[in-house]
Amino acid sequence: MRTSKSKTKKIVKILKIILAIILLISVYINSYLIIKYNVLPIKYLIIYILIVILIPLFLIYFSLLRRPKAGVRKTITVFEIIYIVILIIVFLYLNQTFDFLNNFSSGLDYETKNYYVIVLDENKYNTLKDLNNKTIGYSKGLDNSMDDAIDDLGKKVKLDFQNEEGYQHLFENLKNKTIDSILMVDSIYNLLKEDETNDVTIGTKIIYQFKVKEKVNNISKEVNVTKEPFTIYLSGTDSYGSVTDKAKSDVNIIISVNPTTHKVLLINIPRDYYVSLNANGDKDKLTHTGIYGIDTSVKTVEKLLDIDINYYIKVNYNALINLVDALGGVEVYSEYDFTSGFYYIHYNKGYNKVDGKAALEFVRTRKAFIQGDRVRGENQQRMIKAIMDKAISPAILVKYGDMLEAIEGSFITNIDMDSITSMINMQLDKMPKWEIENISLDGTDSYEITYSVPNMELYVMIPKEETIITAKDKIKAIKEGV
Repeated sequence: MRTSKSKTKKIVKILKIILAIILLISVYINSYLIIKYNVLPIKYLIIYILIVILIPLFLIYFSLLRRPKAGVRKTITVFEIIYIVILIIVFLYLNQTFDFLNNFSSGLDYETKNYYVIVLDENKYNTLKDLNNKTIGYSKGLDNSMDDAIDDLGKKVKLDFQNEEGYQHLFENLKNKTIDSILMVDSIYNLLKEDETNDVTIGTKIIYQFKVKEKVNNISKEVNVTKEPFTIYLSGTDSYGSVTDKAKSDVNIIISVNPTTHKVLLINIPRDYYVSLNANGDKDKLTHTGIYGIDTSVKTVEKLLDIDINYYIKVNYNALINLVDALGGVEVYSEYDFTSGFYYIHYNKGYNKVDGKAALEFVRTRKAFIQGDRVRGENQQRMIKAIMDKAISPAILVKYGDMLEAIEGSFITNIDMDSITSMINMQLDKMPKWEIENISLDGTDSYEITYSVPNMELYVMIPKEETIITAKDKIKAIKEGV
């Protein structure tokens, strides 16, 4: 009997030691993550040390060294197990958060462009091999990855490449049969198809598609985001694919932040704003700059407002749909009763509960309003507010993992990880109330030639200089802490 009791005591002691080791490992891992990412301010770090480190040591001390009575020992063991479970849950939350932030803040190393090989419907060319020893036309312009596309295509089939001036000429030559096919980026092809009065793509078909990667240079202008004013460019592209895909930038919002005065200025720039491209000074829609890459969009907006943009955030359609669905829908305010023009979803004046699909419709619709793109820009800002209101509510804890998983891969920024965690640290430390102001640039409606689609007049918004001056003054005031 004594031998049996002795063995039982040894087993119990071994289990206590194992439990204590698991508890200490759990404490260490969580503490390592908290300290590594510097996410907690000092006052909370002290509380963390008292709760997460001292309590486990207290439990281990009484469990292994003090040899308490059986009832107390069982209570301590239960507390140890509960504490381990809590620490594991905290670890899972922390690990998922920091993994997301690392991926989210990695910036764009490269962007991808999708290319089409286009032929006439009447031709018998159905595959790329059918074009062997044939002529293919292209127009380079600001397309820096066109050379790579030509090289890639030339490795697959022998082609006679012919450079043309302008996309209109390409389709004219294709239909005149002076060339056999066209190499063109998908964004331009889709733009040409949108012109209902002069669709030059009629009578053509796509027989081959491929992607080309283009390196993105680091264009961030880093500052101490907890002490110095900074500006972020938010670009929302009209793409359902990867966030690395180059696509039109349908959402263009400048976020100017002063972390010491706790003021934020949101400036909506209409997607059809008629701007001078930074690369060559030619006029184009702001939305078209996304076709040439995030750096072109950033530099063009810098030129428009005469500012430095420190960072960018790039999202696509998937990000909005998945995020709103992960949040269980959001309540967004509408100034108007209207029906969207894509899936014909109706919105009432006042608050509307929307899922991801309805949220996307809400921020995309413009033709339902007399003020068109102006109202769309306001609705985009209202949607941002609706998401923020839901994201900071207590209910988010239940949906937290789903939210991070939902937007992963469709949301990226060049704000570095240290800056992000510093902002979190500052917010937790001071819990400031942020004063947010919303304004929009305005203009007059017109139809003009654009660089991306020459020889064809498209709807544009000619900037009103007074609204640009107002935006510049407000950005200056934010920076100077006025």
